[in-house]
Amino acid sequence: MKKIHALALFMLAAAFAAPAYALPRVTQDAILRDFLWEEFINLPPQERPKVGLALSAGGVRGFAHVGVLEVLHNAGVPIDAMAGTSMGAVVGSLYAAGLPTEQLWEISQHIQMDTITPDFNLIGVLKLLFLQKLPSSRNLQDFFNKQIGHMRFEDMAIPFATAAMDVKTGEQVVFDSGPVDIAVRASMNLPGVFDPVPYRHRYLVDGAVVNYLPVDLVKQKGADYIIASVTPPDFFSQAPQTVAAYLLRVGDVRGAAMIEESAQRANFVIQNRVLDIGTLELDKLHEAGEVGIRSANDELEALQEDLILFAIDDVVQK
Repeated sequence: MKKIHALALFMLAAAFAAPAYALPRVTQDAILRDFLWEEFINLPPQERPKVGLALSAGGVRGFAHVGVLEVLHNAGVPIDAMAGTSMGAVVGSLYAAGLPTEQLWEISQHIQMDTITPDFNLIGVLKLLFLQKLPSSRNLQDFFNKQIGHMRFEDMAIPFATAAMDVKTGEQVVFDSGPVDIAVRASMNLPGVFDPVPYRHRYLVDGAVVNYLPVDLVKQKGADYIIASVTPPDFFSQAPQTVAAYLLRVGDVRGAAMIEESAQRANFVIQNRVLDIGTLELDKLHEAGEVGIRSANDELEALQEDLILFAIDDVVQK
């Protein structure tokens, strides 16, 4: 960190002292940023700020996080801790478990409703109509075990946390230890769409209901600098036509309020403007991911500069 501080002062002095006929200021700034960025990403983890990433909910729109992760990875942005809810829990846990973004793109091509629930059929519809029994999301648990095995949070490559809500008490239930599969299933278990997940005398539904953008959970994992990847709620698709759609829209309204509050606690926010994809349009996962790539690329230079300045300021204060 002292090396970054000294180099920063030297390079800044050189840039400001350069004659007018030298390189344009924009070019000078880019050279300085690129130089310092290489110095920063090559520092040992213990000599730089601990960087965390919070992934918002958002249904299918939340697959934009895969595109964001790809851009951050290719740029060398270190990720030392992660948290996500709902789709953010799905994407984040797979990445934290060690799956590369290339594999996440591949997985997206095979996700359908029967990946999540075994009740997406005539029998399931009859259960809903006559027994008022919501579909189960248990297939998602099996799907996760196929991707990462029966992994525990303690064994993940990147420390990760997620959350769900207990429908009996309204409390947030945080998961950062124990089995990953049941935690992720609970965190994306849409209320009114899927049956609550029974777990240790609790009945759990989607974590987005209580924590749409879990910046606080990343902070609890020890992050000094937090990047938030945010997918906006669905206010742009057609008006709800079913009970489930109305419930999802109500959740989106609540989520919008939580985003504003949580984003203020992040150091840097990447806004993924996925404006025309519904919560359950699984055939548009790849499209959402492409939006994430564009959004992250648009913000990458600003993020690099902000993180460099944060690291320098951290050294000065210490």
